[in-house]
Amino acid sequence: MFGVKKTIFMCSALLALSTYGISKPQEIEIPRTAYKDIYKYYVLEEGKQATLNYITLRRQSFDTIVYIKAEVNCPSRYIRQLGSSTRSAKEIRATAPTQWILPTIGTAEWDIVAYSCR
Repeated sequence: MFGVKKTIFMCSALLALSTYGISKPQEIEIPRTAYKDIYKYYVLEEGKQATLNYITLRRQSFDTIVYIKAEVNCPSRYIRQLGSSTRSAKEIRATAPTQWILPTIGTAEWDIVAYSCR
């Protein structure tokens, strides 16, 4: 009887661990063309509404982390930042978006647009 209970316990523990691993979101690193740039960008969330893509990122270097929300217009390849926070992605308030810019090839913004509009 003890062996059956132990087997059931082990199976439920493995199921709980595998379910946790599946439900945990995966961060995707954006491929960079600017190799001398010290920052790495990780996608936390993505969304789309008509021709606009919304992306939440974590910009990370060896000593800083900044969370950024941006909006990308894929047909025109323009991008603008909606907000940022040094604490968490949930604390970003999109109250004063920046101007739309057309990024230059080899910049971080170019890489973000290329990833978002793939």
